[in-house]
Amino acid sequence: MTMHGNTMAIYGATGYIGELTTRIAVGKGLEPVLIGRGKPQVEEIARRHDLPWRVAALDDPHAVDEALRGISVVLNAAGPFGTTAGPLLDACIRTRTHYLDLSGEAVDFEAVRRRHTELVEADVMAMPGGGFGVVPTDAVAVHLAGVLPGATSLELSFQTVGGVSRGTAGTLVAGLPAAGWQRRGGALVPSRAAEQRRTIPDGLGGHVTVVTNPWRADVVSAAESTGISDISTFTAMPGPVTALARIAPKAPWLLTSRSARGVLGALLRRLPPGPSDQQLSAGRTVVHGKATAPDGSAAEAILIGPEAYLFTAHAAAELLARTATGAAVPGFRTPAQVHGPDLALAVPGTSLRDLARRAS
Repeated sequence: MTMHGNTMAIYGATGYIGELTTRIAVGKGLEPVLIGRGKPQVEEIARRHDLPWRVAALDDPHAVDEALRGISVVLNAAGPFGTTAGPLLDACIRTRTHYLDLSGEAVDFEAVRRRHTELVEADVMAMPGGGFGVVPTDAVAVHLAGVLPGATSLELSFQTVGGVSRGTAGTLVAGLPAAGWQRRGGALVPSRAAEQRRTIPDGLGGHVTVVTNPWRADVVSAAESTGISDISTFTAMPGPVTALARIAPKAPWLLTSRSARGVLGALLRRLPPGPSDQQLSAGRTVVHGKATAPDGSAAEAILIGPEAYLFTAHAAAELLARTATGAAVPGFRTPAQVHGPDLALAVPGTSLRDLARRAS
């Protein structure tokens, strides 16, 4: 379906995931306006895809407002979202433009959630996590809440197979010394990476070990989407990363000293911007969820999808199209709140199925 009128926009289309999302969106017949802070870069991407473009730096509110003129929904694909989400969301509230982004960290979700009343008053929807950030995990959470309505505990785990972008690696390394959260009794409580281990199905007949990931936005999004009070998040991490996650809180200088930052920065710069097309097509993702009720009954489900960046690009393009055609609810919203599990299943190559259910 070709959508004319250019009522949707992508901010940050010059980055790896922004350009991939642009490519997927165009392949779906969408025609987003591309917005970026550097004229040569955004113009080049726009001309490559025959799209309109505008220039605006986020430290220039007037320019951002002008760039959003006539736009009904903008996707923020420019990380780090802790830096970019605030000023772009400010502009969306001023211009009454719906806001989507690709963040996946709890702290970023909390920052948006706290603006719920302001968003409702402005008649603007803000939906962070519009990619692999939470779309598949949110779908599993809502599905399990429907299967086991009395659930009070939820575990969400994922594994990704494929490459990693320079930006994602940088965000991961920078966050290792810091505490994150898990949800207990409806409240966010401090938690450290790799505190606990679990084993989940890998979707291929085997199993994979996952460890606590305390930065995941699911502790915010899944609570909003399901009302479940206890939520734990896990990720399959490479062995060296798991070891570093355990050491970093005890010796943060390993990552935060000037010399360490210099070495890590040099290593990150040697990484490619993101996975190659071959890695995208060969990669895969697995999301596992387990919901438990007070009486001991439990339900499990598994979602299998394409490589994480590819999943993100397809989900984000789908969200742009749906929001531009009116699927928006003012306020802070999660993907599954507005679209249900169907959104994740709209990503090509994605399936969701129930596993064995245990009665009380």
